[in-house]
Amino acid sequence: MTARDRAPSRRTDPGNRHDPLSIAVDLIRRGETVLTLIDPRARGRDPDAFSQWLRARLTIAELPRLIFPECDARCAAVEHDPDMHVVLSDIALDPAAPRRPSWWADWNDSLEQLHQSGQVWYAGAPAMPVTPLYRRLAIGTRLRRIASTDPAWVAYDRTPQETLYHVEDGPRAGSSLVAVTFGPAPLLPTFAGVLIAPDHPPVHDARIAIRLLAAGWSAVERGLPYEE
Repeated sequence: MTARDRAPSRRTDPGNRHDPLSIAVDLIRRGETVLTLIDPRARGRDPDAFSQWLRARLTIAELPRLIFPECDARCAAVEHDPDMHVVLSDIALDPAAPRRPSWWADWNDSLEQLHQSGQVWYAGAPAMPVTPLYRRLAIGTRLRRIASTDPAWVAYDRTPQETLYHVEDGPRAGSSLVAVTFGPAPLLPTFAGVLIAPDHPPVHDARIAIRLLAAGWSAVERGLPYEE
């Protein structure tokens, strides 16, 4: 029996597509590349080059899950604030590009006034030796997570693609920071976003930052030649 002779299953019937898996299965059966489910622009790209880039991007996105430590004895007497984060290594700052008009949709007036009135920075890349001091967000800077800048945008595993932080201390105190961890950003901004971790004692271990930087730069090195 050929595929044409088979009755369509409930899962692949266009009238019953209620979840992403049903769409994925249908596209695969019609010969579509799975990569286009992650990036629709993948059509027409060299599949090997795109796979190398995508593998690097997914590796960077997985680093927090693989490297960030869980609580241990050092956390026993510490109160944890889930919105408090800390910068694990210097981040290069870029002026934030203008946000889309929908960026502030459904936000209350006071929040909009607070974050539109001050400087908004973008975590452009991990800092490098040539990054001037005035364009760095220093290691150890504490950030308060405000919200996803566009709550409708979610990446795989329901992770917000782009997050807005309020800088709590240091020379940039009072300004805002936009960082990405997956999303539509290129590899270097994605890596910069990964350098922001929930603030609790184990992540302050210097070995965590060393491991994170080594693994992240290795992934960037593999994927950067294939990035558009």
